[in-house]
Amino acid sequence: MGTSVTVYNESGKVLAKGELGTGKLKGLDGCVFPVEVIAVPLGPQFYQVEVSHQGKITLPKVEAQAGLLDVSLG
Repeated sequence: MGTSVTVYNESGKVLAKGELGTGKLKGLDGCVFPVEVIAVPLGPQFYQVEVSHQGKITLPKVEAQAGLLDVSLG
C-alpha cells in the first residue's frame, strides 16, 4: 500500500482518502508520484490535500480538478 493522501474541504472535514502510486525519477534529485483519490465531491471552492502527515496544501477547485497538485516532501 502506498503513502496516504487525504483530501479535506475548506473547514477541515475529510472528503476522501487515497494514496500515492509508484514514483518515477525526475531529473537528478527528484521523483514524481501519481496521486489517486476517488470520489472527491465537487462542491468546495478550495480543497486541502495532505500527503502522509506533511501538512496540508490548499488548492483552488480549478487546480484540484486539473490535477495540479505540487508537493515537496523531505
